[in-house]
Amino acid sequence: MILDTQLNRYLAILKQEKILLKNAAFMTLAGLASAVFSFGSNIIFSRFLGPSGFGVYKIAIGLAIISAIISDLGLKSLITRFIAEFEEKKEPGNTSRLIERALMVKAGIIILILVIASFFTKTVSQIFFRSDELEILVWPTLLLFIVFFMDITVPILSGYQKFKLVALISCLVPFLQIIFGLPLAFFMGIRGLLIASALAVIAGSIPGIPFILRRVKRGTKLKTFNFRNAVVTYGLPVYFANIPSYIFIVIIPILSLFYTQKQIGYYGFSLSFFAAAQLIPLTLANVMFPKVAQLNSRAKSPQAKKTFERLMIIYTPIAIFGSLVSIPTIGPIVNILAPAFLPATRIIIYQTIASFIIGYFLIAIYFATATRKFKIATALNWLVSISFGSLAFYITNLTK
Repeated sequence: MILDTQLNRYLAILKQEKILLKNAAFMTLAGLASAVFSFGSNIIFSRFLGPSGFGVYKIAIGLAIISAIISDLGLKSLITRFIAEFEEKKEPGNTSRLIERALMVKAGIIILILVIASFFTKTVSQIFFRSDELEILVWPTLLLFIVFFMDITVPILSGYQKFKLVALISCLVPFLQIIFGLPLAFFMGIRGLLIASALAVIAGSIPGIPFILRRVKRGTKLKTFNFRNAVVTYGLPVYFANIPSYIFIVIIPILSLFYTQKQIGYYGFSLSFFAAAQLIPLTLANVMFPKVAQLNSRAKSPQAKKTFERLMIIYTPIAIFGSLVSIPTIGPIVNILAPAFLPATRIIIYQTIASFIIGYFLIAIYFATATRKFKIATALNWLVSISFGSLAFYITNLTK
């Protein structure tokens, strides 16, 4: 009787969030396809490069991504949130102004970083790659940083809630990384693989460009949006609130200061499973974000909170099932796909279970950010980041 009551309550919650879950289901299916391509690329290139080479590649990727995130100043979150708000208020001119100003700021930041970086390529190579010979990887890493940093296609499409296009891009990028990466890695090694990653992001974003150009072009009259004020009151608070979460990207460059490239390779491989387990909570959080932002802008906070609570309930059986299934299945999967990484089996299991637990906090952080509860978002980010960082050092020690 109790089980039937709980099941009926769960089904009722699913019906109440039907539209959101429909978008989330579509995004999850696309995300699964994307995860397959991403996981496949990691398997292919980890076998091609070996644990040490794969570790160097992951260090370069980590440097590019964290540099892009640190330099962003909260602009990507700002773009998604305010485009959702402008769509609700029928203010396309403000959307045009937002995108234009964001790109101008990003271009200025890139010029400054390139000038500074030109003086420190050898230093970067010595600190993170532990070799002067690998200085040749610094400029391809900078190219990848520029592409990551300037690409605002997904934040714009998320603001418009065009999740089909977001899903298409999320599938294309890892697929194209394999297509471009195979020949370039064969002829140029790690350097070619970094260039391939940059090309994949550029080419994968193309399907979203026509839609964005049409929507931006349609409205140019209303320009009441104060970009500077939005950055100060929303962009920067989000930026500082999210600083602790950068540990997810910067962890590999940090670990490279203390562990061998082989150990980094094992840990980097385990992160592929961590990312796969994050797929569902991250999808739910991303789909929830613009809806909650719109509800909050219309002073409908109780409805926004209800949406958040329902998603947490919906996610619970997924997290429990995924954690239990990972324990007996990960070892055989690694043995089939990449036997050289079998020593990392135990840490992969730890990473996967931790990822499902972190999923709860991820959804909560997105909700707090969408509703401008920056203190709560910051506190949750610190909690998650400290836990994740501590786990990273603990499990990397297990690979000795």
